[in-house]
Amino acid sequence: MALEKDRSSKVRRKGSVARKSHPGLPGPKTLDLVDVFLFLADARIPWTTRKLAEPYLTKTRRIYVLTKPDMANPEETERWVKAFADRGELAFPVDCKTGSGLKDLLARLGEERDRILEKQAAGELARPLRLMLFGVPNVGKSSLANRLLGSQKAPFGARPGLTRGSNWLKGKGYLMVLDTPGVLDTSVVKGEAKMKLAASWALPENAYDVQDVAVYLASRLPGVKDPVAYIEEFGRGRGFLASGGAVEFERASKGVLQAFREGRLGRITLEKPEDFPEFGGAREPNGKETGEKP
Repeated sequence: MALEKDRSSKVRRKGSVARKSHPGLPGPKTLDLVDVFLFLADARIPWTTRKLAEPYLTKTRRIYVLTKPDMANPEETERWVKAFADRGELAFPVDCKTGSGLKDLLARLGEERDRILEKQAAGELARPLRLMLFGVPNVGKSSLANRLLGSQKAPFGARPGLTRGSNWLKGKGYLMVLDTPGVLDTSVVKGEAKMKLAASWALPENAYDVQDVAVYLASRLPGVKDPVAYIEEFGRGRGFLASGGAVEFERASKGVLQAFREGRLGRITLEKPEDFPEFGGAREPNGKETGEKP
């Protein structure tokens, strides 16, 4: 399957340049060295994490990587992979912590490596396959870089903003990886999209109200009818109580968000392909880049 097809089924092979500037992203000359762009999206919110990073990259040779699939509903992840395929796009679920799914991605990258070897046979100099990792903050770029290279070359952690600039990383194999900082214009993130990004920890803690996000998240959990009561019960069960026995709602809200981010609330996907017209859905998002629904 081609990396990405337009409606005439021709593979897009044009050089790539950033469409919108962002601190830390490489310039056009560096981007033109990249063979394949690995566009990372959170498997729990694939549309939002894809849509909000989209303005920073042209349509080019890309493969989508659905990260954190261990925290997402596996059936919904399969449906997202199919939804991408129906658009002529490749998407691979990869758990960057365990390496699950990496074999399939590497097999596809091996096909791209073969293309370079063919050029070498025709007289070009030997070189590695150059990849660029791209996506919103805290989506797993550095963790994937380390998995691809087989060693810890890039700093990583469970909070946004650890990668400050773009860095070429080389392992022992045939890959060279350009790790980049997360791209996100917080000024355009509003409504439901902001709630989803905050819940997944793609936004810094000073960019949202913890209680509002926790209430939103609880409202999306299976079987929850009263999100406020759910958070209070969560806090009560963990002893988050003030004097007099009242639940410390702020602390309980933080606990709910932390549990979601660590996968302790179950495998939850907050977006479905049919919610979005470009993936065959009927509802039109409210706003070009916010991901809000009417």
